[in-house]
Amino acid sequence: MPISFRKHEEFFTFHDPMQDGKLIDRKTEIRFDPLTGETSRIIFDPGAPFVPKNYSELAKATEGEKCPFCSDNVSKITPRFPDELVEGGRFIGKEAVVFPNLFPYSKHNAVVRMSEQHYVKLEEFTEALISDAFKAAHQYIESVLEFDSKTEYVSINWNYLPPSGGSILHPHIHVLASELPTNYQATVTSNSHTFYESVGENYFTSLAAEERTLGERWIGKEGSIDWIHAYAPKGHCDFIGVFEESSFKELTSESYHDLAKSLLRYFSYFRENGLESFNAALFIPVNKHAAEQVHFRLIPRMTIGALETSDMNVFNYLHGEPLSLKAPEEVAKKAAKFFV
Repeated sequence: MPISFRKHEEFFTFHDPMQDGKLIDRKTEIRFDPLTGETSRIIFDPGAPFVPKNYSELAKATEGEKCPFCSDNVSKITPRFPDELVEGGRFIGKEAVVFPNLFPYSKHNAVVRMSEQHYVKLEEFTEALISDAFKAAHQYIESVLEFDSKTEYVSINWNYLPPSGGSILHPHIHVLASELPTNYQATVTSNSHTFYESVGENYFTSLAAEERTLGERWIGKEGSIDWIHAYAPKGHCDFIGVFEESSFKELTSESYHDLAKSLLRYFSYFRENGLESFNAALFIPVNKHAAEQVHFRLIPRMTIGALETSDMNVFNYLHGEPLSLKAPEEVAKKAAKFFV
């Protein structure tokens, strides 16, 4: 069946003390992901602004000899790949350094140290810095695919700053490659193939085309990447980038420059809206198939209120039900002005 944007509205009736006890109906909107059918909830937004935290003092306390990714340490105390995989044990880019994750999440798991600078603020990232790191990750993946023919699932992942789950302030990305998928990869791959068999079209390119026509969640285009906001978001914001490329071998240096330029646009949006931390992942099909597409997801992370409460709770982790304070259509409209 073709793409459909399905939702269900529920209303909770109560007397609101913030409105002098007025009896009100407060809406919760349950949205169904157009591909998987998984649900997300758009909940009431009290309108409190997001306030980014200053990590400058933490940076001073964790840099230099205390950080394994700083220049004096990265070549001395980080692990090395076997020479049969990477001659010399590490990939070296302009500033990027690629080495094994000491505590791997996957059969193949590299860490890419992105910059020589220990703490890079959003406004300090450059196109060259980001694209160099992703190109270094690409080089590692290329070696893995030559070394291990069983590899079928690949992703490049970025946790930026502590609210994202990042355990080291120094900017870095993770490369995962395995013969087994993560839950997200398995669900998206399976449903994308089902969609293709049913409709005869690629889901992600069809989604981008449909969103561009509707204009409600369309954000813009940067080079080969179409950007939209997810209809059923996995966080308070959830940006999806659909690449023209459909598999690993089609990705070029220009693909990563398009991604870097896109991210700089989003970083401008983040700064204007009090956001700083984020999770991001580039999902890359290894083998070309008409049902699959390279795509990127970018979800800002934040802490909320004076207690610096996590933006994730029992709904996300035990119910598997993402919550969003922000309506996707409103977020898309605000983000779109940075792609003009």
